[in-house]
Amino acid sequence: MYARAAARNIQALQYDSIPPQALRWGKIAFKDTLGVALAGSLEDTSRIPRTLFSLRTDAESPVLGTTRRAAPLDACFLNGISAHALDYDDGNDAMGGHPSAPLVPALLALASCQRLSGQDLLLAYVAGFEVETRLGRAVHFHHYEKGWHPTATLGVFGSAAACARALRLDEKRTAMALAIAASLASGLKANFGTMTKPLHVGHCSRNGLMAAMLARDGFSANPDVFEHDQGFGNVFNGPGTFDFDRALDGWGAPLMLLETGIGIKLYPCCAGTHSAIDAVLDLYQAGMPPPEDIASVEVRVHARRLPHVNRPVLSAALDAKFSLQYCTARALCDGEVLIRHFAADNYREARVASLMSRVTVGASGPDAPLYGAQVTLRTRDGREMSHLVERARGRGIGRPLDDRDINAKFIDCATTVLGRAASWRLLERLDAMEHLENAAELGELCTSDRTTT
Repeated sequence: MYARAAARNIQALQYDSIPPQALRWGKIAFKDTLGVALAGSLEDTSRIPRTLFSLRTDAESPVLGTTRRAAPLDACFLNGISAHALDYDDGNDAMGGHPSAPLVPALLALASCQRLSGQDLLLAYVAGFEVETRLGRAVHFHHYEKGWHPTATLGVFGSAAACARALRLDEKRTAMALAIAASLASGLKANFGTMTKPLHVGHCSRNGLMAAMLARDGFSANPDVFEHDQGFGNVFNGPGTFDFDRALDGWGAPLMLLETGIGIKLYPCCAGTHSAIDAVLDLYQAGMPPPEDIASVEVRVHARRLPHVNRPVLSAALDAKFSLQYCTARALCDGEVLIRHFAADNYREARVASLMSRVTVGASGPDAPLYGAQVTLRTRDGREMSHLVERARGRGIGRPLDDRDINAKFIDCATTVLGRAASWRLLERLDAMEHLENAAELGELCTSDRTTT
């Protein structure tokens, strides 16, 4: 059965057996997640949930971007929300979601109450990443198209696996942690474009950590919950639409971090918009006409993308993050897409709204690349320009970013809260985190008095 077999694999994974390139990806994941979480801590999406907790200065776990602290489970929940608040965190094609936001907050919270080294965190991260991304292979694309948010529904198992490995649970207790997590999985795509999408991530990160802690202390669950007639596979997917053997086949050979990698976002919006943005920016560099000369813009993406990125009418700034029409128009107007473009009422800017009304979105042909986009511009005097991007920059090992781009994004995000000097200190620790004897130091370096509630 899946839970027992996965538990054996999780327990067997050792730090010394992890290839250096996989460890490099793990460090990049911590860097990217902490950077976007710090920037995200300033958002109302993160601030409002903090008002529900009695945050103190003498609790165990730091709440990122603030001087406050909370119990580990509460801090995990709040930091998980911040990690996804901007929709700027990394992605993975196999998972169909964001792999690191469920893992990093849980491991940071655990490090604040359990003596863990930087190597412990990296090992646990690799284990959690392997579980959640391979589970994606077992349930997709039916799971995704049915309406589940895989970052949450699969991320809870990644969080549970990572925390079980960090706690050094035995095979039985690790399987129990996964089984407990199965009853804590949730998250609906209907809430994309609202504050509840980041809430999914805080919820799943905390629930995975809680599942591992409960299993450590002898809490019970059904280890056959994945295959049971009324278990995860049949309830979340449906008979005949999942295969948990696919989640186990070829485990660790190679590790999913090496086979698929992680996609580092260059733009703070839904990944389904990124290829279109890249196409526009390529046209921009090629001498695109000014926005006022553009008569129409046509964007074609894979049909799987359309349900949550075809948003011609916007109701909020968060909604704009999932609008191909807005993201395309913004890139055409400014030649860039930045965090501030989704702040306050900036999505209502007249010149962008005018061009947005000329953007039409549709499905590409059946043989078009799954993660690609074709943008075609037509000018008022009858000229036409068209460009296809098959995969956005930074989206996994196919088009990786270099360290300079990754570090620039981190510094840009972190300095909004920590300031430049503190951001560089944190970056130096993250780049050398395998040498940290006490990984709690990472969370401590993410505190600031810029945000106190």
